[in-house]
Amino acid sequence: MSAEPWASFISVEAVVQIHKDCVARFGGDQTESPLRGCVERSLGAAWNAELYSEDTDAVKGLCFAGCLLYYLAKNNCFVDGNKRVGWASCMEVLGKLGLTIEATEEEGQEFCLAMLSPDSAVARNAIDVAGWLAPRLIAL
Repeated sequence: MSAEPWASFISVEAVVQIHKDCVARFGGDQTESPLRGCVERSLGAAWNAELYSEDTDAVKGLCFAGCLLYYLAKNNCFVDGNKRVGWASCMEVLGKLGLTIEATEEEGQEFCLAMLSPDSAVARNAIDVAGWLAPRLIAL
């Protein structure tokens, strides 16, 4: 049993498996091993954002999911597929909450690309990602 407080949502092992699945499905470098401690740091940063989120009306876990997308994509834990693993990990967490996002594949892809652009007006930080996700939430 894991001592990490986010373990009920997602684990390091699950993120690594999600990466493997994403690369197998969409292509990219097959290197599975993330940078040492990078996934753990990304999970921890996302969890801290959830704990300190000031939006009391938000769905519990939404900030964690959005910030996990941001940190996994931005921290480049893997050789390839970081935005994909961030998106898929976010969807995994939302799925555990009984939620998903109503967006086309193109909208998700455009958002992930814009999220990391230095000129992005879409998401200037991890909290903005949760703000983009919130109005698109739907129940599974």
